[in-house]
Amino acid sequence: MAPASGLWRLISSSIQTRSTVGSLTQPSSAGGQKRSLAMSCTVVEQQRQTLFLRAYRPWMSLLNVRLKHAGSQEEKTIEPSLIEKLLPEEVLLLVLERLPITSLAAAQCVCRQWRNVGASQSLWLRACNEAFFTSTAEQNAALVRQQYGGCWKRMLLERPHLRYDGIYVSRNTYLRTGVVEWSVRNAVHLVLYFRYLRFFPDGSFAYRTSPEPLSRVHRTLATRQQPAARQLQRRGKGDAEQVHHGRFKHSGDCVWTAMRYDPRSATEIRSRLRLRSTCPGANNRLDIQALVSWDRQEGQALPMMDLQPDEEAGEGAEQQQHRRGMSPYVFVPFEQVNSHILNLPVSQMDMFIPG
Repeated sequence: MAPASGLWRLISSSIQTRSTVGSLTQPSSAGGQKRSLAMSCTVVEQQRQTLFLRAYRPWMSLLNVRLKHAGSQEEKTIEPSLIEKLLPEEVLLLVLERLPITSLAAAQCVCRQWRNVGASQSLWLRACNEAFFTSTAEQNAALVRQQYGGCWKRMLLERPHLRYDGIYVSRNTYLRTGVVEWSVRNAVHLVLYFRYLRFFPDGSFAYRTSPEPLSRVHRTLATRQQPAARQLQRRGKGDAEQVHHGRFKHSGDCVWTAMRYDPRSATEIRSRLRLRSTCPGANNRLDIQALVSWDRQEGQALPMMDLQPDEEAGEGAEQQQHRRGMSPYVFVPFEQVNSHILNLPVSQMDMFIPG
C-alpha cells in the first residue's frame, strides 16, 4: 500500500500544480502575464523539490568545466639521485648482464632508471638462450617473433622451462606403526624423508633420497655426472649417502628422466614429470605423473607408482593405488637453502602442502 499511496500523492500534487499554473496564466495585462509565468515556475520548482529527493552527485561539479590536457601541463623536473649521476646507463647495463635472471628481475624494482635499463632486450635474450638451450639461437629468434611479439622477456615468463639456479625438493611424510614391546598400545611414528633433484644445462641431473634436510645435503648435489668407476667406489660408503645421476629430456611442460642406481645394471628408473608455476615465470613445481622400472635388455616396463602392495594390510590383500612419497617437487633457490621452510623438523611442521 505504501507505493500506491505515494503514487496517488504524486498524481494529486501534479494535478494541483497544473490547476495553479492554469489559474495564474489568465491575467488581463502583459505585465500580469509575466508575473504569473514567474510565479508558476516557482510553484513548479517547489513542487519538484518536495516530490523528489536530491541525491549527491560529485561528478556534477565538473559540468561545463574544461580540463587541461595532460600534455599541456608543465612537467616536473625530477633531480636524478646520486647513483644515477655516478653510474651511467652504459655501465649499469654491463653490471646487469652479469646477474642471474632472478637478481635481474629484483634489480628492476629499485628505481625507474634501473627498470628501463633492465628491460633491454639483450639481457632477456641471453636469459632465454640459457633457459632454452635445447633449441638453437635461430629457432628461439623465430619462435619469439611468431608467438611472443618479439619480446624476449615475455617468452621467458610464458614458456615453461627448468631452472638451474636451485634444487627441486619433495618433502614426504607418512605414519608407520612401531614394534610392540611390553606395551598394550602400538607406537606410531611419523617418518620424514626428502627427494632431491638438481638439473644441469648439459642435460644431466643429480638425484638423492635422504632423511636429512636441504641445508645439510645441498653441497652433495653440486657435482655433475660422475664416471662409472667413481660411482662404483662410492657404493661402498652406503647407498643412503650416494647421489645418483641420469639424463633428462624437456619438451613443453613435460620432463622425462632416466637413471640407474647401479651402473652395471640394465634396469633404469624412468619418470615423467609435469612442470608448472604458482606465479608467472616461476617454474617452481614438478608433479610426478608416472614412475616405472625399465629393463633395457628385455624392453619391459614395470609400474612403480600405479600399483603397489599395501604394507599395512594383511597377507593376500589386493594391490591398491598409492602415491606415498610422490609429493610434488618445490623449487628452492641456492640463496634460500639454509633459510627455507622445508628445513623445519617434524616437531615444528608435520605436513607441508606444496600448492
